[in-house]
Amino acid sequence: MLRILTTDMEPISEHHGTVTSWFMYPKESLRSATEGSYLEFVNEFQLDPGVSIEPHRHNSHEFYYVLKGGGTMRVGDEERAMVPGEMVHIGPDEAHSLRAGDEGVRCFAFAVSFMQPGESYSVADFDNWH
Repeated sequence: MLRILTTDMEPISEHHGTVTSWFMYPKESLRSATEGSYLEFVNEFQLDPGVSIEPHRHNSHEFYYVLKGGGTMRVGDEERAMVPGEMVHIGPDEAHSLRAGDEGVRCFAFAVSFMQPGESYSVADFDNWH
């Protein structure tokens, strides 16, 4: 399921008014879905124009937040253009890929994983994906 999140919402004032927050998910709302997981990675990555991430799946919740450029995100059979300020949430074992647009794409990414030591991703096959 393709889940795109943005900060197009009312901000919340926190820490006695010293912080303004835009929650893409309400606090604690992913607790049960991520119980028993661990923080697998936090990174930034970049794809050159027209390059696609190898379609794959893994037992992790993975999140890509577009910083610059844009591209087309595919999760399962669903595709959607992504632009700066949008974040996709890819659920465990969902086949996915990102194809960079004409300017390439740079994303901030992180994942919480249920994979056991030594376990890795598996390659997925998408029809009509280049």
